[in-house]
Amino acid sequence: MLAIIRYSFKELLRKKIFLITIVMSVAFLFLYSWGLKEIAENLKQQKGMMTFAMQQVTVFSSLGFYFSHLMVAFLVVFATSGIISSEIENYNVHTIIVRPIPRWKYVLARYSGALIFINLYSTAIFFSIYTINKTLGFSIEHPISQVVLGWLLFELIAIVLLTVTTFFSTSFSTLATGILVVLLFGFAMIGGFLEQIGYAIENFSKASTTLQTIGIVSSLILPTDNIYREMANILFKSNLIDFSTIDPFAGISKNSVYMKIYWFTYIFILLFLSVKKFGKKDLT
Repeated sequence: MLAIIRYSFKELLRKKIFLITIVMSVAFLFLYSWGLKEIAENLKQQKGMMTFAMQQVTVFSSLGFYFSHLMVAFLVVFATSGIISSEIENYNVHTIIVRPIPRWKYVLARYSGALIFINLYSTAIFFSIYTINKTLGFSIEHPISQVVLGWLLFELIAIVLLTVTTFFSTSFSTLATGILVVLLFGFAMIGGFLEQIGYAIENFSKASTTLQTIGIVSSLILPTDNIYREMANILFKSNLIDFSTIDPFAGISKNSVYMKIYWFTYIFILLFLSVKKFGKKDLT
């Protein structure tokens, strides 16, 4: 099993999409830090407008996390959409399954190798953005526990996406899996934005209930956007000002404990179904 985990990790490391992602990540971090530095220095010169300046820089800072979570998402989709299906299509799986290795171990080993790979990248990008925000922007002071919680939620987004990708990869081709996961991710993003709009206009429009319902349904289908907004709420709050209320890339809605339990139940059920599906799959 450890050999399959190592193989899965090294396979992703050698993919061209990883090299492209690293190059794009470095370019993004450079441009983001440059832009944040210029905005912060310009707004600091506006006397008597410190609160406004903090709001503007904080909104820009949240953009860093928003686009970094998109980069993680697309790396997961494009690098792991063939995590099971490509092995079947290339007949590589036959050389492993013929050995006395249970199919469930094979699926979990492939999943674990990809999980380690994705988590290392997402950890690097999360703390890069956090360090840039803290160094160049107006920093919101957090206890270490709050930063760790934000990081864990950032990791959870990647874990959910990897689990969904693995589930589809046991049933569909590599191309179909990639398309399905991208469509679901886009659906979750749109639903999340509509839900925030619904909460924002709650006191002004009857349509708010409908928009909130759309957001809740999209979160149940794929909770990635819901998890991201929970993370943003944690990282963009202080004891004095709640910047999430003026930030379209954070979140106004609050998650119940039942939704948080659902995130982990969702991962467990899909992983279980992936194992069951592959166990019954005809590989001939």
